[in-house]
This record gives sequence, C-alpha cells and structure tokens, in this order.
Amino acid sequence: MAILPWSGVKKVFKILKSSLSPNQIAFSFALGVFAGLPPMGIHVIIPITLAFLVRGSFRAFLLSMGLFKLISVVVAPGSYTIGHFLLDSNRGLDSMWRVLFHLPIAAPMGYSRYLLFGGLVLSFMIAVPVFFGVRILIIRYRRSFTAWVASWSVASKLRGKKWAAFLRCLFVGGEAKYESHKTPRGIFRYIRRGALIVLPLVYIACYLIAAVLVPFFSGKIATSAASYIVGGEVAIKKSSFSLFTGRLNLRDLSVQDPNEPTENVLEVPYLTLDAGMLPLLEKRVVFNEVDIGDAHLHVVRQADGTLNVDDFTSGWNAEGYVEWARKHAGDVDWWSLLKRFINYLGQPRPRKPRADLSRYAGGRSFPGFAPSFAVEQLDIARVHLSLADERSPNEAFPPLTLTDIQIENLALPVKLARRPIVIKLDGRVGKYVQSDGQSADSSQATFTLIANLDDRGALPLHTYKLEVRDIDLTQVSWLYDTSLPVRIISGRATLSASVTITGDQAAGEVSLALSGLVIAQEPGKELFGMSAQLTQSTIEGINRYAQDLPIVIGAGIDGSAATPQVHWEEPLLKIAREGLLLEGRRQMQAAIDQLGSKIDILEPQSNVVLPPEYEQLQKQAQNYVQQLLENDGGQPAPNATDLMKGILDQLFPKPKNGE
Repeated sequence: MAILPWSGVKKVFKILKSSLSPNQIAFSFALGVFAGLPPMGIHVIIPITLAFLVRGSFRAFLLSMGLFKLISVVVAPGSYTIGHFLLDSNRGLDSMWRVLFHLPIAAPMGYSRYLLFGGLVLSFMIAVPVFFGVRILIIRYRRSFTAWVASWSVASKLRGKKWAAFLRCLFVGGEAKYESHKTPRGIFRYIRRGALIVLPLVYIACYLIAAVLVPFFSGKIATSAASYIVGGEVAIKKSSFSLFTGRLNLRDLSVQDPNEPTENVLEVPYLTLDAGMLPLLEKRVVFNEVDIGDAHLHVVRQADGTLNVDDFTSGWNAEGYVEWARKHAGDVDWWSLLKRFINYLGQPRPRKPRADLSRYAGGRSFPGFAPSFAVEQLDIARVHLSLADERSPNEAFPPLTLTDIQIENLALPVKLARRPIVIKLDGRVGKYVQSDGQSADSSQATFTLIANLDDRGALPLHTYKLEVRDIDLTQVSWLYDTSLPVRIISGRATLSASVTITGDQAAGEVSLALSGLVIAQEPGKELFGMSAQLTQSTIEGINRYAQDLPIVIGAGIDGSAATPQVHWEEPLLKIAREGLLLEGRRQMQAAIDQLGSKIDILEPQSNVVLPPEYEQLQKQAQNYVQQLLENDGGQPAPNATDLMKGILDQLFPKPKNGE
C-alpha cells in the first residue's frame, strides 16, 4: 500500500483527536525519546514494553521514536561527552554505577557504554520538557484551535454533509473522540487491560519458540564456543539443550590434535552442564553441576620438545612458553616442561583492542558483586592419560588414570568466590596384574591430591596435600630424569606432603619412605654442591644403607611460591653417613668426617616433626642400624631380620586380590 503524502499529517491529527487525555499522549511521546535518542540495542525492549503496557498512544510513541532517532545523529557528540564525564572514575560515582549496572535485567543492557549511558541521561533531560510541551500543544489544540475552526462559516455549512465527513476522515482522521470519552477508573486508568494478558503471552511465546529452535543449534553453538576457548577443532556428535531446565547434554566430544588431524588430544563420551537460568539476567554464567564421563587425554612431547597441547593457547598468554620450549624443552624432563606450561596457563592473554568502528565507541567495565562464571560442583568419572615422547620413541610410559576428580566452588574471578575452591584428585599409575595373570583396571601405585584455594582475602591462601603410595620410581623417571642430580636405578616410594602458600611464600613438610633404593651418580653433576669424590661417597653410603633398611626421612619446605626449597640435604647426608658406617671401610673415614661437619652446619635449618607412623619406622630403622653395627661379624643379628621384615610390611603392604 502506497503511503499518501499527507499520511504523516493524518497520523498527527488522529493522535490529537483520539480519546486519550493530553497526559497520556504526552507521556507516550516522551517515552519515545528513550527509544530513539540512545543508540539501538537490547535496551529498547524496556521503553517498547512500557509503551504497550501503559495506557497511552502507541502512534505517538512510534512518531517520537522516529523523530528522535534522526536527532540522535546530531546530538551524538553531546551524548558521548555526558556519558564519558559521568562514568569517569574521577567523579567518585563508581560504587553507585556498579550497583545499578549489575541489577537483574539491567546487567545485559550494556549501560556502561559512554554513548548509550550519555544518551539515556540526555533522554531524561529532554523527556521532561517534551512531556510538558506536547501536553500544552494538545490542550491548546483541543480548546482553541478546534473552536476557532468551528467558528468558520464554511465549517457551519459543511457540518452534517456525508461527503464532508468522508473528506474529514480521509485527510484529518475523522471526528474528535475526546469530547465524549469517559476515563476508566482505578489502575486501568493508567494500564491497559489487554496488555496485562497479551505481553506475558507474547514473551512466553518467544521463550517457547526459542526453546524449540535453540536445541537445533545448541551443538553448533557449543562447538563454536569450545573451539574458540581451546583454540582447536572441537567436534560433537550429538547435543541437546533445554531452556526450561538449562541443561546442556553433549555426546562424544573430541578435540582434534592441530598437528595430527587424524588424532584427538581429548575424547569425552558425555558431558552434562546444568546451568542456572536466573543468573543469566545478571549477565552471569553459573553451572550448578557439571558431570563429565570417562575422558581420554593423549599428550605427546614432539620432536622439538614442545607438547601437542601448546597450540591450544587462545585463552592464555602462552607465546612466551612456546618460545622457551622450542629452545630448551629438548634438554629438560617432563616435570620441568609441565611446570613451566602450567605457570604460563595461569597468565591470561592480554585482550587485543577492538577495532574502533565508531568515533563514539568505548565504555567502562565495573566488577560485579558475584563471579561472572561459576561452577558449584564438577565431577569427572575418570581421566585416562596416555603419554608419548617423539624424542624417545622407544621409551614406554605407564598409563596414568585419574579415578576420581571433584572440583567445588570454581569461580572466575576467584576473588569473588563465595567459598574456597576445593580440588580432589585420586589416581593410579600403571596396571595391577592379578594372580591369574590377567591385567585388571587397577594398580598398586596410587596417589591423592587435595587442594584448597582461597583467594578472597588480601593474601591468597592455598593449601595442598599429596599422598603417593608404593610407586615404582623407575616407571616415572621421565618426570625427573634431568631435575635430579642422580640417576635412580631401582626403588619404590611412599610420600606424604603438605604445603601452605600464603601470598608468595611457601611453608610445609614432606615425609618420605623409600624401599630398595639404588642410585648412581650422573656424570658432571654434583650432589648438594659437594666435590665429585664426596658425592660418590655419599651415593655409596645411601645405597649401602638402603640394602638393609628402608629410608625414612622428613624434610621442610620454605621459600617463595615460585621456587620453593625442599631441605633434603641434612636427612640424606645423615643416611649416607650411617650407610658408610655400616660399610665400615677405613678409607671412607675422611668422607665420614666431612659429612659429619656438613650435618653440624645444616642441622639448625631443619626441625621437621614426622607423622607418628613415620617416626616409629625411623626409630625401628635406627635400632636395626645399631644392631648391625654392634654385630662383630658384620651379619644381621638374629632378631634383626624379623624386625626388617616388619618394617617393610608396614611401609608397603601387599595388595589383596581384586583390589
């Protein structure tokens, strides 16, 4: 239908002749200022909803919105200046803006943008005079103008003629309705009855349409978001999402190796995320529960020394790590490589400045009162970790399995977490072979890590507890092969450690029990800064001690959080000295004396209290040493063998069948 040249004038006359009061028309016109003057965005929903709900003239609202949308281009510099002035931190209003901009529904609107906020403030300044100006014009039109037109002689002659009524309806909207209009009473004097029913139905219908359509695109949305986060190609075979419950189900999720397209770095059979819908109104993402099935992670140390997960760096500042790894990763062990990689993962990548698409772009961000991202509970059934080293393709790594992973109160930013973050990991190394010769899905070597991370105070407080039980040290030599100054030929270990990191300072203690330990000197490496000859004597003493006894020691931890120091020196030198005494070689007397003086110097530095079970084992071991020294023939005393067997049974209990 073609728009007639006088259609705009006709709309104006229809508004003026409508049955609405001057206040209702003026309010609708003023409401259009808030929709037209600021830049377009999701915030327009609020004035449009009010225009439908409040008893007024929707035509006047649309007319005002279009008129002020044209004016907004002219007043944009003023809007930007006002917004920048009020949102500037020097005004001292940040606390108020922080509250207002994080209210439900208001949070996603983006009011922290200079142009939008300035446009809203300018709308308030203009809306009041617009309201009174339009109200006065309507009153004068209805009282003065219509009476003046009615006094014309032509008007009196045309009154009552049908063709004149047709022309009046065609050009100026027909008869005036406000003269005989009766205003409703009560609340419906200001609110439309129909809007109270229609608006909820409209929003419910939109929600239902989204609930039907979103599941069809949930897989694409999830894969796109995941690919952006991890920086690699993410595939999902099946997905489902419900807007009613906020639950997202993903099946057969895989992350492709960027260097080997035919291989996957990560495979997850199912992933369920239970999101809260109400926090979305505050522009927050809160997962009440995240459930992940058995995950398979394949990590490869490539020929240049870097890891195949190095390329997944879109969210972290890992460029420095990759540069370091390509230079030095070929000369370090996995422990040093992973430690440096984890340190870089903790550094967020600086955001690149967005392109200035408008001369009035820009705004401020105000921290919320609650974390913008939170996971109340995360459960992972199992994580099967397979390792490969292209630098040493013939080296076999034992399979690592995290049998249970629990993470609670995960939040970003962590300072806004309501409770400390708790991480608990249970796992095993290798596979345990049953008596029938079949390999079971369990192992003799197990470990447990519990981390309690509290970043809410002025100084971060992190507590870690680690227990490793009956692990074959030769199976995990890839972890420490270049970190230790000695080479471990054989040995099993049980370890208990606790570390507390306050700010940038670390403090803790370690209790360690070693059985069947045999070590050798690494060429060109010194032990504790000693000479090569004394290092060799120390290693011989430790090996001699370990032939007859398990090594049970305690060590203190202190220093900075970045490079904590573990004071093994004094306990190991004491062990070496006792081992040399057991050997009883006269040519070692000089080395024994040197070790004794070294221990005297170091003794005040370490006063670690062993746990009761470790302390008891240490006393039994020392008694056994004394019996060996007192035995003239150099053979164990008759009751010493039984004592030795009891100590080993306490340290390394034999696993039961089926465990």
